[in-house]
Amino acid sequence: MLIKDQKIEDFINHDFKFLKIKIGDSFLEIILNRPEKKNALNRLMIRELAICTDYANATKKIRVVIYKSIGDTFCSGLDLKELSDKNIFLADIFNKLHKPKIAVIDGNVHAGGVLIVTSCNYAICTNEVMMTLPEVKRGLFPFQVMDSLFRIMSEKKALDWCIRGYNLNAQQCKEFNIIQELCSVEEIDEILKTLIEEYSLGSPNAIKNGLKIFEEIYINDHVIKRLNNALDNLKNSDDVIEGVSAFKEKRLPKWK
Repeated sequence: MLIKDQKIEDFINHDFKFLKIKIGDSFLEIILNRPEKKNALNRLMIRELAICTDYANATKKIRVVIYKSIGDTFCSGLDLKELSDKNIFLADIFNKLHKPKIAVIDGNVHAGGVLIVTSCNYAICTNEVMMTLPEVKRGLFPFQVMDSLFRIMSEKKALDWCIRGYNLNAQQCKEFNIIQELCSVEEIDEILKTLIEEYSLGSPNAIKNGLKIFEEIYINDHVIKRLNNALDNLKNSDDVIEGVSAFKEKRLPKWK
């Protein structure tokens, strides 16, 4: 379990502050609900996501986990106020969830929000969505996102996006294999229904073991630790102070 002091049986009555939860016959729907902050991930929100991972892993009837959002932004990544926290390992929340994951994206995705999308087995995206990696403009680098991108596209293309931080429109995201299906808002429910049915047809034990083996082969804990250490080393640099200040003041950063 990711959250050792949380009892699985308490999940139904848990008072989620930044998530909305829906439990269906065979799925768990997790809705990011911090629209006033563009669904930026703070410490409590990340803990709530981890609680959902533990519940889904431990609950036999949950065959699929779905991630949605409220507001015009699916997720804007880590809340900049949480930069000093060394105990945030966002990738673990999704890597340790051994059930099919679907991202339903009807809002722009920035920074660490891309990690949620790339960690899912299938991503549905509406046609107007944009995705960005702005970290280098804040004096940071998207280490965990980069690692996840290496599993779905060429390393050269992934590294170029991380370094240049440009915008990708929905069609480009599909071409980069970040998302699997483009649709209109009206088509989402029908696509989602079909996906849930298809994922539920397979043996849950076979799927769980397949996802575990995928994690063992492609997700290296030692590498993730190195990535987290690299991020920690950047967090208190002069460039981060300048980059974050420039972002808040809506100006170009002045790098030393």
